[in-house]
Amino acid sequence: MIMSKSMQPIVHDFDQEQKIDQKQFVVIKIGGSVLGELSDRFYKEVLYLLEEGWFPIIVHGGGPSITKMLTRIGIESSFVNGLRVTDEETLDVVQMILNGKENTEIVKRIQKLGGKAIGLSGVDDNMIIAEQLDPALGYVGKIKKISLPIFHIFQEQKIIPVISPLGVDETGQVYNINADTVAQAIAIELQAKKIFLVSDVPGIYHQQQGKKEILHLLTPKDIVQLKAKKQFTGGMIPKVDAAVQCLDQGIEEIFILDGREEGILAKVYDQQLVGTRIQKAEVV
Repeated sequence: MIMSKSMQPIVHDFDQEQKIDQKQFVVIKIGGSVLGELSDRFYKEVLYLLEEGWFPIIVHGGGPSITKMLTRIGIESSFVNGLRVTDEETLDVVQMILNGKENTEIVKRIQKLGGKAIGLSGVDDNMIIAEQLDPALGYVGKIKKISLPIFHIFQEQKIIPVISPLGVDETGQVYNINADTVAQAIAIELQAKKIFLVSDVPGIYHQQQGKKEILHLLTPKDIVQLKAKKQFTGGMIPKVDAAVQCLDQGIEEIFILDGREEGILAKVYDQQLVGTRIQKAEVV
């Protein structure tokens, strides 16, 4: 859907109950595993979406860089169901890498190509109010409330928000939150039409006659069956769980894509068979 490039006058005291052009929003979650491998063409395609009337919002991870830094300072990484166990020392490193390294790098690359971007975390302006997910995981959070009124200012000014997945509680305690979960929550809040989960994985696989084959189209029913067969491991578990919840909340499509593939976003919009598309039901 191509939207008009003329925009309504900005409303600075925006009421989140007010109806807006919600279907313009596209959430792009970039996994930490692929951040250093994305080409300029990928970011050019993000900017092209903006010019064609879509408004991209980027959420990013940073897992490999966090693990590398923790190893360097002698802290062992531990994961439960794809979530990083986060004590106080680990949380300091998480904030340093997400905000100080990965977020800044994405903003710089967009601006180098002539776009406008702003780096944020869920702590800024109390964007993401969080609480502890599980005491066994330490400072890993779950989202209680999400507030995005300033995004409409960015939309008017064509400034791409780049968000690191942190949240804060009412006492000021910061929490590390799974980036897929943050992308999901933002997409639902804004009623985005599509979510792109970009990583170094070409899609969801299954074994067929001893060979791995990408499943290009999945429904929630398919995902339940694959989970029962333990086809998902590690970070793919929260990814597919987030995808199903998004469909339940009105998001039309979620794509799992390999960001290293040249022209990957253009291929999606050209309806080429790439990655895995998850939608509510099969197209008849």
